Amino acid sequence: MQFSLQKNINNRSLNMGDIYQQLQVYFDSMASGFPKTDGGSEIKVLQMLYSEKEAGLFLKMRPGKETAREAANRLNLDENSLSDDLESMARKGILWRERENGKTYFSTSPFVVGILEYQVKRISEDAKLAQSVAVYGVGGLMKSLASAGEQHMRTIPINRQLVEKWPVATFDDAVGIINSHDKIAVGLCTCRTIFNSIGMKKCVNPLESCIGFGKMAEYYLENNSAREISKDEAIHIITKSDEYGMVLQPFNGKDIGALCSCCGDCCTILMSLKMRPNPAQEVRSSYFAKIEPGGCSGCEMCIKRCQIEAIRMNEDNVAVVDLNRCIGCGLCVTTCPTNAASLVKKPESELYDPPKDLNEAHEIMERKRGMITRS
Repeated sequence: MQFSLQKNINNRSLNMGDIYQQLQVYFDSMASGFPKTDGGSEIKVLQMLYSEKEAGLFLKMRPGKETAREAANRLNLDENSLSDDLESMARKGILWRERENGKTYFSTSPFVVGILEYQVKRISEDAKLAQSVAVYGVGGLMKSLASAGEQHMRTIPINRQLVEKWPVATFDDAVGIINSHDKIAVGLCTCRTIFNSIGMKKCVNPLESCIGFGKMAEYYLENNSAREISKDEAIHIITKSDEYGMVLQPFNGKDIGALCSCCGDCCTILMSLKMRPNPAQEVRSSYFAKIEPGGCSGCEMCIKRCQIEAIRMNEDNVAVVDLNRCIGCGLCVTTCPTNAASLVKKPESELYDPPKDLNEAHEIMERKRGMITRS
């Protein structure tokens, strides 16, 4: 498979004086982007993560996986030396690595979801890095995510029983997702870790709440950024997510690499969605919330639980759902004291058929942005 960037970054001479500018442009061409800011906060983040040598090597790698031997042959480099460099970068979380059938493959990743999340352990230990990421998040990254035409993540019901009257696809069933995997790991939530590290605000929700599966779990475990857990513990974690009022967001694909428990105060994705006038159009969900006016007691619990600001009280003190904003998570349903709230499955014509996996989702995002061509 060949890859060609519209801006032809990999074919440019890699002048070390502007290597980080080139790296910014490359990241900006991927998935949800990595925009330039007036203050250059994005360059500071890249300089903290990559040495000049590592930045240059990342620019030469491809979004599609390849072995060190394949990359060495393509780049006319020494295989052993290149293999050591790629392994070192993978251990630092600045390059993706996966192992399959006795072979090790490497590839580039978008900054979000990707390189940023791979840095969660370092962010938890390095307040300066956390601060730099936070500054860039506000100044550039958030705006890019808010303008993305496609999202990295989907939203699924917090509890399968909320929608059991309809057929539920495995990729829309949190417990089904967990039970379909053997290798499972849990790590810190990157977003909450950033906020806690810089002391901006202390989120009361659990830090250890991001669950990885399969190759994603193996990557985090090998990098000592997560711990392996059983299916039962994973189910316990998502059950607690409901109690804390967190939205379940798996990767946007049928083959789900990770399942995050997110809150509207910290999650980069949810915060960017709240900036949009019609979040429901951006989120790939098969459900929406409905509140029966005659059953609503006016307690406003649903408003407190909603992470996307999709519910308001009308003049009759009855909760009303804004269907342009509702993302179908079900948090308003599980604690409704009068059972007035429920989740409703969207019409067949509006149901979303996810991509095969996150890589395919990234390809869709990149094509929509017109930035990268894969053939």
